Amino acid sequence: MKLTENFILQEFVPKGIWEKYRKKSIWFIDYKIVTIAEFFRNRYGKPVTINNWHKGGKRNESGLRDFDTSTGALRSQHKYGRAIDMKWLIEPMNMNEIREDIKNWQNEFMEAGLTTIEEKTDSWIHADTRYTGLNYIYFVPYYK
Repeated sequence: MKLTENFILQEFVPKGIWEKYRKKSIWFIDYKIVTIAEFFRNRYGKPVTINNWHKGGKRNESGLRDFDTSTGALRSQHKYGRAIDMKWLIEPMNMNEIREDIKNWQNEFMEAGLTTIEEKTDSWIHADTRYTGLNYIYFVPYYK
């Protein structure tokens, strides 16, 4: 199911949820996270991978996560459909440079709906839409 010019619904939900709910899986996604994914894709001009299980890939929980999953934090924003982990498979995309760009252009990113990212991830950017009440993007620590 096509959501934007560059993304389909399967990229935002795990295979199990897609198989159970199909197009109704959209009920579990905060549409701001889709807008953010499209914003990142257009800003950097390179394809963004979230989930790719539908193409035979291994990424299955980089968008919505089932509440029963052992992946991530207990109250992860992923479980509420408000977070994505984006990976750029075309190099060179330096995650630190992307985070620096976010810091320098916070207003543009916030207008797209971004409220929070993780500080130190090596090969992906975690972005979410949680309500923070802040007038800046919150950089949360990444815990392995």
